[in-house]
Amino acid sequence: MSLLAKNPVVVFGLGVAAGYLIHKYRKEIVGTANDLAEKGKDFVLQQRENLEDLVAESRDSQA
Repeated sequence: MSLLAKNPVVVFGLGVAAGYLIHKYRKEIVGTANDLAEKGKDFVLQQRENLEDLVAESRDSQA
């Protein structure tokens, strides 16, 4: 395996294949990345709301 990884022709071929696939599926890749970014933002906002609710409950129980 290490012999294949050190061969420059194999490494170049893998780079060309990866570049071709990325170019072919670039719209799907960008769309998926945008969807994941939106879901991440929603998750952070939801966790912030949950934390604010917990802080409010703890203040109410202390008072």
